[in-house]
Amino acid sequence: MDRDRILVVEDDQALARVIQRELERAYDVRVAHTGRDALILAAEEPFHLVVLDLNLPDMDGLEVAEQLRELPLSILMLTARADVRSRVAGLYAGASDYLAKPFEMEELLARVYAQLRRREGDEAYHWGPLTLYPSRRACTVDGVEVELTALEFRLLELLLAGKGRVFAKDTIIDRLYDDVAPAHNAIEAIVSRLRAKLAAAGADDVVENIRGLGYVVRERR
Repeated sequence: MDRDRILVVEDDQALARVIQRELERAYDVRVAHTGRDALILAAEEPFHLVVLDLNLPDMDGLEVAEQLRELPLSILMLTARADVRSRVAGLYAGASDYLAKPFEMEELLARVYAQLRRREGDEAYHWGPLTLYPSRRACTVDGVEVELTALEFRLLELLLAGKGRVFAKDTIIDRLYDDVAPAHNAIEAIVSRLRAKLAAAGADDVVENIRGLGYVVRERR
């Protein structure tokens, strides 16, 4: 059975190691010590939950949360900022839960468990043998999970949510990227990798290229 994937973002390396060691008993865990590294990892790899410290050395954790909230994952914030205003700001930035430092490890584990269990019963998109679960950030083909990058997942979610609609390349760029322009032919590369992964898993011809117009996922006959 595939394990849930967690990204721990904590600049205190000793604390990060303790959290990682405890979480790895039940989950797949990656660690980042800066906001920038966290955003890079989240864009390249699929995660179900981010345990995010607000006090990072390179950028405010609230800014990291705001950029992560576009992804289909949950955010559990860790911080020494105990005032109500900070907690409210964190929730508005995209946090699903909030835990003040210092904390007991048992409480952290319980909150992580609660966040991940909310994935059950999520809305899902279906296409033949393929099922996509947006909030739990999972894609399966015949019940077997297919690992997608954040951009691959967001593209597939966009096309499945608008099934039958042709999405122009410019529209896809607007939806997948914020203010940073992607590299030339980036969308073509993402589509190519996505198709290859799905085909290898047994879901062929999910994403169709309409020459000169864009990409579409059609209703399966």
